[in-house]
Amino acid sequence: MTALAALPLALVFAILVCVPLALRATGPGGSTGRLLIAAYPIAAVAGIFSTVLPASVLAAAIALVWLAFTLVAALHGLTRAFGERGRIEELCIAVGFMYLAIGGGWVVLWRSGIAVMDFAEHVPLLTAIHFHYAGFVSPILVGFNGRELRAAGTRLWPVYVGAASLVIVGPALVALGIAGVRTIEAPAAAILAAGTAAVALLALAAVLQRVQGVLARVLLAVSSAAAIVAMTLATLYAVANPLGISAIGLDDMVRWHGTFNALGYVFCGLLGWNVRRT
Repeated sequence: MTALAALPLALVFAILVCVPLALRATGPGGSTGRLLIAAYPIAAVAGIFSTVLPASVLAAAIALVWLAFTLVAALHGLTRAFGERGRIEELCIAVGFMYLAIGGGWVVLWRSGIAVMDFAEHVPLLTAIHFHYAGFVSPILVGFNGRELRAAGTRLWPVYVGAASLVIVGPALVALGIAGVRTIEAPAAAILAAGTAAVALLALAAVLQRVQGVLARVLLAVSSAAAIVAMTLATLYAVANPLGISAIGLDDMVRWHGTFNALGYVFCGLLGWNVRRT
């Protein structure tokens, strides 16, 4: 099986593992958060079931249940954003929930099998995956790191603010690049990668020392290191490929960037913050 053929597994992993870990790590946070937790099992079953059916109207209709869940997530993000004005770390978490709804919409488009403009067949799925990982989970992890950096009163705080700002706008810009707006593909990847890698470096320098428990520290260290590797690969692919000087093809990008990003950065990061929360 090629890496591209295995892409649906990345979406299933996000729905089945990453979303509930993120919900647990962030906590209910109000009535919309409690609704998300209650609705998740049904929505997840529908989302995963839609991925195993052939692309069709039926598969898209079932995927609408997952889209409805992600729209509630976006509403939850809005309520969090208005409740925590002036704190960029909380805005990161709120924006992550809002981005999930875009991922849900792309899941429906992918399962419908409808050709979207002149996009390649794999583009809707790649965009859906992008918004479940870089759009949803990554800003949440960046927000968690920001909480610790604010509490530490570090002089590195202005660096965090700049990096977090890039993480907030980056996923939308990268999605436009994936969707075919080639002029912004390389700058968008560089923006998102720079922001994510900078926060990962800040985590290694100033956050890990505040985390108690060996397991949590190890998981968060692995997450930060994997983020740096994944973002380096993303930048090399996006910047060098159009110039014809990159040895990283799409299949290799999906395999290596996807593995470091999904399993290293996102999964270990979520596990680490959940372990710390207990």
